[in-house]
Amino acid sequence: MGHEIGLILLSVLEALFQVGLLLVLAPVMGWCLDSLPLWLAGRSVGSVRFRLLQAARVWRALFQAPLGGRPAMALTAGVLTLVCLPTVTTGSALSSLADPLVVGLVVLLGRGFLGPGLVQGEGGRLVPAVLLLCLTEALIALAAPGTDGLSGLCAMLHIEPEPGLEGALAACALALGIACPPLRSDDVTQMLSGLQDRHEREATRSIADVLNCGWLLLLADLALPVSVGLAQGGVQGWWLGFLALGGRLALTVAVAVGLRLMAQERSARLTALFAGVALLLALAGRFGT
Repeated sequence: MGHEIGLILLSVLEALFQVGLLLVLAPVMGWCLDSLPLWLAGRSVGSVRFRLLQAARVWRALFQAPLGGRPAMALTAGVLTLVCLPTVTTGSALSSLADPLVVGLVVLLGRGFLGPGLVQGEGGRLVPAVLLLCLTEALIALAAPGTDGLSGLCAMLHIEPEPGLEGALAACALALGIACPPLRSDDVTQMLSGLQDRHEREATRSIADVLNCGWLLLLADLALPVSVGLAQGGVQGWWLGFLALGGRLALTVAVAVGLRLMAQERSARLTALFAGVALLLALAGRFGT
Protein backbone atom coordinates (compact mmCIF):
# COMPACT_ATOMS: atom_id res chain seq x y z
CA MET A 1 0.00 0.00 0.00
CA GLY A 2 2.79 2.42 0.95
CA HIS A 3 4.66 1.55 -2.26
CA GLU A 4 1.57 2.34 -4.36
CA ILE A 5 1.09 5.69 -2.62
CA GLY A 6 4.74 6.50 -3.25
CA LEU A 7 4.35 5.76 -6.96
CA ILE A 8 1.26 7.97 -7.14
CA LEU A 9 3.06 10.84 -5.40
CA LEU A 10 6.03 10.41 -7.72
CA SER A 11 3.82 10.55 -10.81
CA VAL A 12 2.07 13.68 -9.50
CA LEU A 13 5.42 15.36 -8.79
CA GLU A 14 6.63 14.46 -12.27
CA ALA A 15 3.45 15.97 -13.78
CA LEU A 16 3.97 19.20 -11.82
CA PHE A 17 7.62 19.38 -12.84
CA GLN A 18 6.65 18.65 -16.44
CA VAL A 19 4.09 21.45 -16.71
CA GLY A 20 6.42 23.90 -14.93
CA LEU A 21 9.32 23.06 -17.24
CA LEU A 22 7.19 23.38 -20.37
CA LEU A 23 5.72 26.71 -19.27
CA VAL A 24 9.30 27.98 -19.02
CA LEU A 25 10.24 26.47 -22.39
CA ALA A 26 7.11 27.82 -24.13
CA PRO A 27 8.37 31.44 -24.50
CA VAL A 28 11.79 30.14 -25.56
CA MET A 29 10.19 28.03 -28.29
CA GLY A 30 7.98 30.99 -29.24
CA TRP A 31 11.06 33.18 -29.57
CA CYS A 32 12.74 30.57 -31.76
CA LEU A 33 9.70 30.31 -34.05
CA ASP A 34 9.44 34.09 -34.44
CA SER A 35 13.10 35.14 -34.40
CA LEU A 36 15.12 32.36 -36.06
CA PRO A 37 13.66 32.94 -39.56
CA LEU A 38 14.48 36.67 -39.23
CA TRP A 39 17.94 35.98 -37.82
CA LEU A 40 18.76 33.50 -40.60
CA ALA A 41 17.66 36.14 -43.10
CA GLY A 42 20.23 38.56 -41.62
CA ARG A 43 17.80 40.76 -39.70
CA SER A 44 18.18 41.84 -36.08
CA VAL A 45 15.99 40.10 -33.49
CA GLY A 46 14.98 40.74 -29.90
CA SER A 47 16.46 38.96 -26.91
CA VAL A 48 15.03 35.67 -25.63
CA ARG A 49 15.50 37.12 -22.13
CA PHE A 50 12.90 39.79 -22.89
CA ARG A 51 10.43 37.07 -23.99
CA LEU A 52 11.00 35.18 -20.72
CA LEU A 53 10.58 38.31 -18.61
CA GLN A 54 7.38 39.18 -20.44
CA ALA A 55 5.98 35.70 -19.79
CA ALA A 56 6.96 35.88 -16.11
CA ARG A 57 5.21 39.24 -15.82
CA VAL A 58 2.06 37.81 -17.37
CA TRP A 59 1.93 34.77 -15.07
CA ARG A 60 2.51 36.99 -12.04
CA ALA A 61 -0.32 39.30 -13.13
CA LEU A 62 -2.68 36.36 -13.57
CA PHE A 63 -2.56 35.68 -9.82
CA GLN A 64 -3.71 39.25 -9.17
CA ALA A 65 -6.28 39.59 -11.98
CA PRO A 66 -7.33 36.21 -13.44
CA LEU A 67 -8.44 36.07 -17.04
CA GLY A 68 -12.00 35.37 -18.00
CA GLY A 69 -13.87 34.17 -21.06
CA ARG A 70 -12.07 33.03 -24.19
CA PRO A 71 -8.42 33.62 -23.05
CA ALA A 72 -9.06 31.56 -19.90
CA MET A 73 -10.43 28.70 -22.02
CA ALA A 74 -7.41 28.91 -24.33
CA LEU A 75 -5.01 28.84 -21.37
CA THR A 76 -6.85 25.86 -19.86
CA ALA A 77 -6.54 23.97 -23.14
CA GLY A 78 -2.82 24.75 -23.36
CA VAL A 79 -1.98 23.75 -19.78
CA LEU A 80 -4.11 20.59 -20.02
CA THR A 81 -2.15 19.59 -23.11
CA LEU A 82 1.20 20.15 -21.43
CA VAL A 83 0.28 18.16 -18.32
CA CYS A 84 -1.21 15.19 -20.24
CA LEU A 85 1.37 14.53 -22.95
CA PRO A 86 4.17 12.10 -22.05
CA THR A 87 7.15 14.42 -21.91
CA VAL A 88 10.05 12.97 -19.92
CA THR A 89 8.69 9.50 -19.11
CA THR A 90 5.43 7.60 -19.42
CA GLY A 91 4.95 7.79 -15.65
CA SER A 92 3.33 11.22 -15.41
CA ALA A 93 0.01 11.25 -13.54
CA LEU A 94 -2.22 12.07 -16.54
CA SER A 95 -0.14 10.61 -19.38
CA SER A 96 -2.64 7.78 -19.86
CA LEU A 97 -5.15 10.42 -21.06
CA ALA A 98 -2.87 11.58 -23.90
CA ASP A 99 -4.88 10.24 -26.82
CA PRO A 100 -3.48 11.89 -29.99
CA LEU A 101 -6.91 12.77 -31.40
CA VAL A 102 -8.25 14.17 -28.13
CA VAL A 103 -5.11 16.15 -27.28
CA GLY A 104 -4.86 17.49 -30.83
CA LEU A 105 -8.49 18.63 -30.76
CA VAL A 106 -7.93 20.32 -27.39
CA VAL A 107 -5.00 22.33 -28.79
CA LEU A 108 -6.94 23.30 -31.91
CA LEU A 109 -9.91 24.30 -29.77
CA GLY A 110 -7.58 26.45 -27.66
CA ARG A 111 -6.39 28.19 -30.84
CA GLY A 112 -10.00 28.94 -31.68
CA PHE A 113 -10.55 30.49 -28.24
CA LEU A 114 -7.38 32.56 -28.37
CA GLY A 115 -8.81 35.75 -29.84
CA PRO A 116 -12.15 37.40 -30.61
CA GLY A 117 -11.95 36.11 -34.18
CA LEU A 118 -10.10 33.46 -36.16
CA VAL A 119 -7.06 34.41 -38.22
CA GLN A 120 -7.84 34.63 -41.92
CA GLY A 121 -7.52 31.10 -43.28
CA GLU A 122 -7.37 29.48 -39.82
CA GLY A 123 -10.50 27.45 -40.51
CA GLY A 124 -8.84 26.09 -43.63
CA ARG A 125 -5.92 24.92 -41.49
CA LEU A 126 -8.07 23.30 -38.81
CA VAL A 127 -10.09 21.05 -41.14
CA PRO A 128 -7.09 19.15 -42.64
CA ALA A 129 -5.50 19.00 -39.17
CA VAL A 130 -8.59 17.27 -37.75
CA LEU A 131 -8.64 14.83 -40.68
CA LEU A 132 -4.95 14.05 -40.16
CA LEU A 133 -5.50 13.51 -36.43
CA CYS A 134 -8.27 11.04 -37.31
CA LEU A 135 -5.89 9.31 -39.74
CA THR A 136 -3.22 9.10 -37.01
CA GLU A 137 -5.74 7.58 -34.60
CA ALA A 138 -6.83 5.05 -37.22
CA LEU A 139 -3.25 4.03 -38.01
CA ILE A 140 -2.48 3.49 -34.32
CA ALA A 141 -5.65 1.41 -33.94
CA LEU A 142 -4.64 -0.61 -37.02
CA ALA A 143 -0.99 -1.22 -36.13
CA ALA A 144 -1.14 -1.21 -32.31
CA PRO A 145 -4.67 -2.02 -31.15
CA GLY A 146 -5.34 -1.74 -27.43
CA THR A 147 -2.59 0.74 -26.61
CA ASP A 148 -3.41 3.23 -23.87
CA GLY A 149 -2.91 6.58 -25.62
CA LEU A 150 0.53 7.96 -26.43
CA SER A 151 1.89 6.76 -23.10
CA GLY A 152 0.95 3.14 -23.82
CA LEU A 153 2.18 3.49 -27.39
CA CYS A 154 5.59 4.74 -26.25
CA ALA A 155 5.89 1.87 -23.74
CA MET A 156 4.87 -0.70 -26.36
CA LEU A 157 7.40 0.56 -28.91
CA HIS A 158 10.18 0.34 -26.31
CA ILE A 159 9.37 -3.33 -25.78
CA GLU A 160 8.39 -4.30 -29.32
CA PRO A 161 9.72 -1.86 -31.96
CA GLU A 162 7.61 -1.53 -35.11
CA PRO A 163 9.51 0.47 -37.76
CA GLY A 164 6.47 0.64 -40.03
CA LEU A 165 4.30 2.26 -37.36
CA GLU A 166 7.09 4.58 -36.21
CA GLY A 167 7.69 5.75 -39.78
CA ALA A 168 3.95 6.25 -40.29
CA LEU A 169 3.67 8.34 -37.13
CA ALA A 170 6.64 10.48 -38.18
CA ALA A 171 4.99 11.07 -41.57
CA CYS A 172 1.71 11.97 -39.85
CA ALA A 173 3.52 14.43 -37.57
CA LEU A 174 5.19 16.07 -40.56
CA ALA A 175 1.88 16.27 -42.44
CA LEU A 176 0.26 17.88 -39.38
CA GLY A 177 3.11 20.38 -39.07
CA ILE A 178 2.69 21.36 -42.73
CA ALA A 179 -1.12 21.53 -42.75
CA CYS A 180 -1.46 23.38 -39.45
CA PRO A 181 1.83 25.07 -38.48
CA PRO A 182 2.36 26.89 -35.17
CA LEU A 183 0.80 30.33 -34.92
CA ARG A 184 3.02 33.13 -36.19
CA SER A 185 3.49 36.44 -34.41
CA ASP A 186 1.50 38.11 -37.20
CA ASP A 187 -1.32 35.61 -36.67
CA VAL A 188 -1.53 36.49 -33.00
CA THR A 189 -1.45 40.20 -33.79
CA GLN A 190 -4.40 39.71 -36.14
CA MET A 191 -6.28 37.79 -33.43
CA LEU A 192 -5.71 40.66 -30.99
CA SER A 193 -7.06 43.34 -33.32
CA GLY A 194 -10.29 43.55 -31.31
CA LEU A 195 -8.70 43.64 -27.84
CA GLN A 196 -8.04 46.96 -26.13
CA ASP A 197 -6.88 45.84 -22.67
CA ARG A 198 -3.05 45.78 -22.51
CA HIS A 199 -2.90 43.04 -19.86
CA GLU A 200 -5.20 40.79 -21.88
CA ARG A 201 -3.17 41.37 -25.05
CA GLU A 202 0.12 40.43 -23.35
CA ALA A 203 -1.51 37.42 -21.70
CA THR A 204 -2.90 36.23 -25.04
CA ARG A 205 0.56 36.36 -26.63
CA SER A 206 1.95 34.21 -23.82
CA ILE A 207 -0.99 31.80 -24.12
CA ALA A 208 -0.24 31.51 -27.85
CA ASP A 209 3.29 30.39 -26.91
CA VAL A 210 1.80 27.75 -24.58
CA LEU A 211 -0.51 26.45 -27.32
CA ASN A 212 2.36 26.38 -29.84
CA CYS A 213 4.47 24.48 -27.31
CA GLY A 214 1.67 21.94 -26.77
CA TRP A 215 1.16 21.47 -30.52
CA LEU A 216 4.88 21.01 -31.21
CA LEU A 217 5.23 18.64 -28.24
CA LEU A 218 2.38 16.51 -29.62
CA LEU A 219 4.09 16.38 -33.02
CA ALA A 220 7.42 15.55 -31.36
CA ASP A 221 5.88 12.71 -29.34
CA LEU A 222 4.26 11.32 -32.49
CA ALA A 223 7.43 11.59 -34.55
CA LEU A 224 9.79 10.10 -31.93
CA PRO A 225 7.74 8.06 -29.41
CA VAL A 226 10.68 5.86 -28.41
CA SER A 227 12.54 8.92 -27.11
CA VAL A 228 10.08 9.14 -24.20
CA GLY A 229 11.50 7.29 -21.19
CA LEU A 230 9.73 4.42 -19.45
CA ALA A 231 8.13 4.95 -16.04
CA GLN A 232 9.98 1.92 -14.65
CA GLY A 233 13.35 3.10 -15.99
CA GLY A 234 14.38 4.59 -12.65
CA VAL A 235 16.64 7.62 -12.28
CA GLN A 236 18.72 6.74 -15.33
CA GLY A 237 15.60 6.42 -17.49
CA TRP A 238 14.33 9.75 -16.19
CA TRP A 239 17.56 11.57 -17.06
CA LEU A 240 17.72 9.95 -20.50
CA GLY A 241 14.12 10.99 -21.09
CA PHE A 242 14.90 14.51 -19.93
CA LEU A 243 17.82 14.82 -22.36
CA ALA A 244 15.76 13.25 -25.16
CA LEU A 245 13.04 15.86 -24.54
CA GLY A 246 15.47 18.68 -25.32
CA GLY A 247 16.63 17.01 -28.53
CA ARG A 248 13.08 16.14 -29.56
CA LEU A 249 11.78 19.68 -29.12
CA ALA A 250 14.87 21.24 -30.76
CA LEU A 251 14.39 19.00 -33.82
CA THR A 252 10.68 19.83 -34.03
CA VAL A 253 11.32 23.58 -33.82
CA ALA A 254 14.07 23.26 -36.47
CA VAL A 255 11.66 21.47 -38.84
CA ALA A 256 8.93 24.09 -38.22
CA VAL A 257 11.38 26.93 -38.89
CA GLY A 258 12.70 25.15 -41.99
CA LEU A 259 9.20 24.73 -43.41
CA ARG A 260 8.56 28.42 -42.79
CA LEU A 261 11.78 29.48 -44.51
CA MET A 262 11.06 27.25 -47.52
CA ALA A 263 7.48 28.59 -47.69
CA GLN A 264 6.09 25.04 -47.50
CA GLU A 265 3.64 25.68 -44.66
CA ARG A 266 0.05 24.80 -45.53
CA SER A 267 1.12 23.10 -48.78
CA ALA A 268 -1.82 20.87 -49.73
CA ARG A 269 0.37 18.79 -52.04
CA LEU A 270 2.99 18.02 -49.38
CA THR A 271 0.30 17.34 -46.78
CA ALA A 272 -1.37 14.77 -49.05
CA LEU A 273 2.02 13.25 -49.92
CA PHE A 274 3.05 12.61 -46.30
CA ALA A 275 -0.44 11.42 -45.36
CA GLY A 276 -0.20 8.86 -48.17
CA VAL A 277 3.29 7.84 -47.07
CA ALA A 278 2.01 7.34 -43.52
CA LEU A 279 -0.82 5.10 -44.70
CA LEU A 280 1.49 3.01 -46.89
CA LEU A 281 4.08 2.58 -44.13
CA ALA A 282 1.43 1.54 -41.59
CA LEU A 283 -0.11 -1.00 -43.97
CA ALA A 284 3.30 -2.36 -44.94
CA GLY A 285 4.29 -2.75 -41.30
CA ARG A 286 0.97 -4.36 -40.37
CA PHE A 287 0.74 -6.91 -43.15
CA GLY A 288 4.47 -7.46 -43.57
CA THR A 289 4.78 -9.20 -40.19
